[in-house]
Amino acid sequence: MNKKILGTVLALIVIIAVAAVAPALAHNKPDEESDSPAPGTQVAYYSGGDVTLQLPSPAVPSHHYNLRIVARDLDKRSYNGAEDYMVIYVWAPSYPGGGRFVPVALISDNQAGVDFVKMIYTGYLIGLSQNVIKVEDKELEVWKEDDVLMANLTKAIDIKIGDPAPQYGKDLNFTLPPLTLEFRGFDEVFKEEGAPTTIPVGTGKGWTSQSTAWKKPAWVCAWIPAWLGSIAYTTVGTFDKKVINTWTPPPAT
Repeated sequence: MNKKILGTVLALIVIIAVAAVAPALAHNKPDEESDSPAPGTQVAYYSGGDVTLQLPSPAVPSHHYNLRIVARDLDKRSYNGAEDYMVIYVWAPSYPGGGRFVPVALISDNQAGVDFVKMIYTGYLIGLSQNVIKVEDKELEVWKEDDVLMANLTKAIDIKIGDPAPQYGKDLNFTLPPLTLEFRGFDEVFKEEGAPTTIPVGTGKGWTSQSTAWKKPAWVCAWIPAWLGSIAYTTVGTFDKKVINTWTPPPAT
């Protein structure tokens, strides 16, 4: 074969091979390296844990004993930078249509995160938006080591829901004491693709949230000395090994 023709054929083979490999490489890119989000979109990268605590009922009820606590450790790539936060839910037995967990507070060590949550939820989740509480770095720490997530709150938090909340919300007022949570992930990781959730435009917000999470079930220990003494409450929850969450603003009007 003519050397010139042979060289052309070899060049074509190389081009074809590169073209075939490129899509495969693109397909295998880590999720966090996907295309840049739309303008105005806020992206958070974090690990975390989620647990429901059905604590022993005290002899004289002095606190809520059906709680759900979500703890998050956002890394510095997130839209508001590094942040530790907890969301506190309380079981509301008199909620219209049947009992359910109601978000009543968010505790964060990042002022920009506090401001963002207030902006998103004010006028929508009344109880939560009234109790978006900024604490100091050492008063709330959430961190991950391999398949273990720790969350440590060292400050008592007063949670008070006032007007214009309905009565069922005002019945949820209480003081959350210092506590420690330990999540130990076990079994295989599974991927969970969340459906987009949009805050009603009637509140003046209209932001849409969507998350992709890599999760494991977790053994959870909770220490709440003011309520349980030295006893560690144990149960099963969820360990979020990695989560990518996006907030997309409403279309410009």
